[in-house]
Amino acid sequence: MYDKLSRSVEGLVVIITGASSGMGKATAEVFADAGATVIATDINDLELKNVVKNITKNQGICEGHLLDVTKKDNINNVINKIVERHNRLDILINNAGIAFPTSFEDEEYESKWQRTIDVLLTGQMRVIKASLPYISKSPCPRIVNISSTEGFGATPLHSPYTSAKHGVIGLTRSLAVELGPKGITVNCICPGPINTNM
Repeated sequence: MYDKLSRSVEGLVVIITGASSGMGKATAEVFADAGATVIATDINDLELKNVVKNITKNQGICEGHLLDVTKKDNINNVINKIVERHNRLDILINNAGIAFPTSFEDEEYESKWQRTIDVLLTGQMRVIKASLPYISKSPCPRIVNISSTEGFGATPLHSPYTSAKHGVIGLTRSLAVELGPKGITVNCICPGPINTNM
């Protein structure tokens, strides 16, 4: 039986978006090393397969699913497959990310804005919404949204990214106070610059 005071993630099922590289890949490896069943998701099929291969080669438990967080049907299908196979979902790490440096006067600004908001903010909301009915049944329900230090400040030529990351912090705070009384923790991590691909 799960001990609520335990910090172990052994045996828990964790889904990680944007898990084919960078922070997402490292997060998948850390959870696998700690004994969790890792569900690695991404839109990059080849890199995702390499992550799964490397984790399983090191005796970790990991499976990969192609997931585009801008596609609602894709999200629902992947979440349903995970729950059908594992009969549970305990932890969500909302990590998928993109960035398009762009001037506000750029002719393509609005399309870059929309794509950025779709991935970084709306995508997180949709993955949470699809996962919540199952996570809420976990003895240790956890949602972790990845924002950025951009969520506290601003950098020139990154207004879509900065706006989305401010939004992630707002979404996290709102859901934390809404879901906290039900025993579901919702937290946000705001990393600074990291020398990896986006």
